[in-house]
Amino acid sequence: MKELIKVAVTDDHQLILNGLKDILEASEGVKFTSGFLNIEETRKGLETNIPDVLLLDVNLPDGDGIEFCKEITKDHPDLKVIALTSYDQSIMVKNMMRNGAQGYLLKNTSKEELLKAIKTVNGGGRFLQPELEKQLLDESFGSSRQQGYIPTLTRREKEVLNLIMEELTSAEIGEKLFISQKTVETHRLNLIQKMGVRNTAGLVKEAINKGMVDQG
Repeated sequence: MKELIKVAVTDDHQLILNGLKDILEASEGVKFTSGFLNIEETRKGLETNIPDVLLLDVNLPDGDGIEFCKEITKDHPDLKVIALTSYDQSIMVKNMMRNGAQGYLLKNTSKEELLKAIKTVNGGGRFLQPELEKQLLDESFGSSRQQGYIPTLTRREKEVLNLIMEELTSAEIGEKLFISQKTVETHRLNLIQKMGVRNTAGLVKEAINKGMVDQG
């Protein structure tokens, strides 16, 4: 009898978690093992039960999914990670793949595509949705952004960026701006995407290079 592919899911929306669990439990060849709502739960869960494949949301309430992907794929080399997110920007795809993910899916994916991705990465391959693959290919033939390009930021993004530059944590920024930590993380991810960098350290460096701190 062929061994089932063990799949765990990390997503901070209980509804999505439940939906994925139902899909996986009703599918052949795979077995749903665990569902996690945040990074800390996932980290603890992986200490005792390693799945073959982890479906990982990029935007989580207690941290950066990209950095977490890098951490867990280093700690658990046999674990295959598929990013499952709403972010379709190419910089996010590249960042996740550079930091250990074997696949990248948008949350509008079909059940068939989801299962194909799981089976592909479990077999040692990589998987991108066709539209994301086309986007990356088109970009590779297009002209890259000029060095002097300065993205347009919203007022709130400027506030968050300035507080990141002051080395405040997401929790501290949320407290100062009267918004949730999750909202701060969303702004942080949007800033990383707009600036075309890989992480917060790159964001700080790029903001300094472009003279974007304290812009009005």
